[in-house]
Amino acid sequence: MTPRRPGTSPLEREPSAIVGAAVDGPDPPHKKGYRWDIQGMRAVAVLLVLAAHAQVPGFEGGYIGVDVFFVISGFLITGILLADASKHRRVGFIHFYARRARRILPAATTVIIATSIASVLILNTLQARSALVDSLWAGFFAANIHFASQGTNYFTAALATTSPLQHYWSLSVEEQFYVVWPALLAVTGFGFAALRRRRARGARTDPAPVSTARIAAVLVALGALSLYLSINQTASDPHAAYFSTIDRAWELIVGALLAVLLPQVGRLPGRVRAVMSWIGLAGIAVAAVTFNSSTPVPGWITLLPVLSAAAVIAGGVGQPRGSTAALLSIRPFRFFGAISYSLYLWHFPILILGEAYFPFSLNLAQRLLLLVVATLVATASYLFIERPFQHARRLTKRTYSGLMLWPAAVSMIVVVAITAQPETSFASRVGPAERGLTPSAAVIEAVRAAQANDPIPRLTAPSVLLATQNREYLGPRCSAWKQLRSHICEEGDPHGAKTIAVFGNSHSNMWIPAVSILAKQAKRKFFPVVKEACGYDDYAALRGVDKANQCVVWYQWALTVLKRMHPDVLVVGVYGFRDWAQGLSIILPQLKPLTNRLVLIGDAPGIRKIPGYCLSEPGATLGTCLWPESTQRIQDITIARRLAIENDIGFVDPASWFCYERLCPSVIDGVIPYYDSGHLTIAYAQYLAPTLGSQLDLTGRARTSTTHGR
Repeated sequence: MTPRRPGTSPLEREPSAIVGAAVDGPDPPHKKGYRWDIQGMRAVAVLLVLAAHAQVPGFEGGYIGVDVFFVISGFLITGILLADASKHRRVGFIHFYARRARRILPAATTVIIATSIASVLILNTLQARSALVDSLWAGFFAANIHFASQGTNYFTAALATTSPLQHYWSLSVEEQFYVVWPALLAVTGFGFAALRRRRARGARTDPAPVSTARIAAVLVALGALSLYLSINQTASDPHAAYFSTIDRAWELIVGALLAVLLPQVGRLPGRVRAVMSWIGLAGIAVAAVTFNSSTPVPGWITLLPVLSAAAVIAGGVGQPRGSTAALLSIRPFRFFGAISYSLYLWHFPILILGEAYFPFSLNLAQRLLLLVVATLVATASYLFIERPFQHARRLTKRTYSGLMLWPAAVSMIVVVAITAQPETSFASRVGPAERGLTPSAAVIEAVRAAQANDPIPRLTAPSVLLATQNREYLGPRCSAWKQLRSHICEEGDPHGAKTIAVFGNSHSNMWIPAVSILAKQAKRKFFPVVKEACGYDDYAALRGVDKANQCVVWYQWALTVLKRMHPDVLVVGVYGFRDWAQGLSIILPQLKPLTNRLVLIGDAPGIRKIPGYCLSEPGATLGTCLWPESTQRIQDITIARRLAIENDIGFVDPASWFCYERLCPSVIDGVIPYYDSGHLTIAYAQYLAPTLGSQLDLTGRARTSTTHGR
């Protein structure tokens, strides 16, 4: 039995090398000179991530802890691979992946399964089903691909709509990187030498040593390419870049390169290394408190936390006197470094599901209390899941036994995802009931049904389960989302003599299903000229013009398109966001000369909770999904009408199509109006087409509403 060092706990004697968000490294050897400062860096990194996710004031940039983890992971894993290659003159792939399986899968699989079951018990049906789908992607280490394909914004402030497994994106990035890196290292370090040995025609030669110079050169080239791609995609598509393995690879490569160059780093004077470590720690702190949700990560600015992490690691080589090693090696840092992997895995679903479980928004103290719970759970996870599996004799004695953990883990996740699917009776019906109700009359009826707490209809258009997906999307060719320009697609009647166009952002785009129907009925050509995710203050360049501002660049291009097209009717939807009124006051006079008739449609009132989520909650009724109309939206309608009058253009007030007596229902005449909290479903836009047509009056002048329609 190994004697216990006095004054140390089991956690300190066998600290975990797995890094919170970024993920993993080996268990440290029990020998003098172990890098306890790196263990402390893991603690700092995971605590920064926790602070960011718990929305602790001043630590919005704590997400850079992930970048620190990536550097540590690249350094440790490459160090292991190089040591193994130097000893055996080869890269032991089977041993490497078996070790990672023992290290990663037990805790990761446990959290996925526990989160899946808890999601079914706590979340509404729609969110639970989504979480089960997310669990499959996380189990196959492809969560980053999944969330990027959905256009997920990592920095969304709404915890209630965030996947409890979203944090698995970083684990997926690492595993995808390490599918490629060991093979690339083997080819780079041994490939040419091995080829020469095969050509020696049987001549006995000693295995050639690994070529660290060649490996370093390849790492520099690949790292530079990854950084270049990261900078470019962060500017053009920041949400996708955030989750991209290619755009993140350079961060792991920085750590890997440091491992390759470690002998050279060790030759630096001790004082230089000590100063480097403090500069690096300061750089991490600066990034954590200055970065925020608008910081363009993981582009060039991410060099600050990445190079800072590398400086701390490099500065701690040999643990020179006066370095950060003494601070980072204290017992609290060792403890949180030990449980960092489990703490990262558990904290996020506990925060997300805790927010969903309680019927009120959590304050900071309550979120911090949830983190305390997460710490306790993570400690138990480390002691009773991580360590036992990592050191199980049956798994370590036979390498192939460790590899079997991969199919076993995936199988369990798939079984849970299939069997835990919540049952539901919701289904789709085709269109609303043919009862001849106007939208305003249907809203009055819907409000009264909600006030009577009537049950939710089993058949709706779209189905409750599909409502969040029932959105107008023009496709990558016709939509300018994430682009500076797009192909202007023609809809409506291709033989029409007159033209109608819709201009603006997503709040104009949502009216396209209705306008498309009207264009065909009026035998007019129809052209959408839209770019989602822009505000009218962006189009008007109220925040300045720069090359990275896609909205400004696209708007100038759109003006030339509209000038050339000169539509007979141009429809613009209002989007009440930021300085929208000031922006509209600037662009409406620019748009008016480009069309025979300009029509402004007031913004939909919106509701507090996404209908698909609210209606699918356990015990939900029409009454529990009836929401008060926003006072701000009422004011926005008044401002929009004033702008229309000032510019002598048409105006449509849609408020009575959504709310009655300042109450807004989630189901209107069997139709769900919103796919989120403010954008129309395709089904409801089509339902509104006849009423919108009477307002637009494509054969005459648009009517300017003078009442609020209540």
